[in-house]
Amino acid sequence: MNETTSTTAAIRRRSPEETFALLGDDTRIAILRAMGEAPEDALSFSALRERVGTEDSGQFNYHLRKLVGSFVRKAADGYELTYAGRQIVGAMHAGTYTANATVDSLPVDGACPFCGAAIEASYADETVSTSCTSCGEWFNEFSFPPGSLDQFDGAALPLAFDRWMLHVVDGVLAGFCHTCAGRMTGRVVVGDAEDGAFAGQPAHLEFACGRCGDRVRTGGATPVTMHPAVEGFLYEHGLDVHRQPSWAVWQDVPVPSVDVVSHDPPRLRVVVAHEGERVVATVESDATVSDLRREPVGD
Repeated sequence: MNETTSTTAAIRRRSPEETFALLGDDTRIAILRAMGEAPEDALSFSALRERVGTEDSGQFNYHLRKLVGSFVRKAADGYELTYAGRQIVGAMHAGTYTANATVDSLPVDGACPFCGAAIEASYADETVSTSCTSCGEWFNEFSFPPGSLDQFDGAALPLAFDRWMLHVVDGVLAGFCHTCAGRMTGRVVVGDAEDGAFAGQPAHLEFACGRCGDRVRTGGATPVTMHPAVEGFLYEHGLDVHRQPSWAVWQDVPVPSVDVVSHDPPRLRVVVAHEGERVVATVESDATVSDLRREPVGD
């Protein structure tokens, strides 16, 4: 184990090999599962052993002690999961390491905001795709935990996919990597993307994690459309972005315009207009929003 110190925290680190080796036993996995059934409660040694069903007290104590420090914490009134322990239990439920699934094309209750044609959703290789069946302009692709599929019936899955996507993007815009919780930074990329959802668009945004290297790409308007001022603007016009699917919102509102106003540094002008009003904002080179204002159309 090594220790690093920053200006705000001292961090003790184990190697990934050492940490994940601690999970290589059925009894230890059973301990984490049992604690995950009551994640808010500290469990005594005897209560935890009873839940796991291990008769040999000494053997159980050996495996429990192996988990203490990394995945389990010894508290005054018993044992409780650490943050890492809760993450492992969550991954078990999400099927991150244990599930694989495929969902054939599902019809989406709504139409493409660009051309009015039908939208379909599908799931394979732990990835969701939602796309217009005609023009292809409406296209989203993102990961989704396989263990969550059986939490929704088929008709509800497209909305669940959409909610998950917005949840992930919201975290990215806040600067956090969904994969490793590292720090993400954004940038404006001017010019056509080579392929995928942003081909033919004047610009898009790219967010990169400085720790694990994961990358997320979004449309150039995304930080503006997810800005509280724009969400409030839409809500005043009868559109609730937290309850309605994204395709339904942009069926009723013209798709935001995105124009490149500067190349060095790259900056974008985004306009969201509806019913005689509009919100105008600038997306800076680091993908943050500035100069946001609301005004009547025509000003």
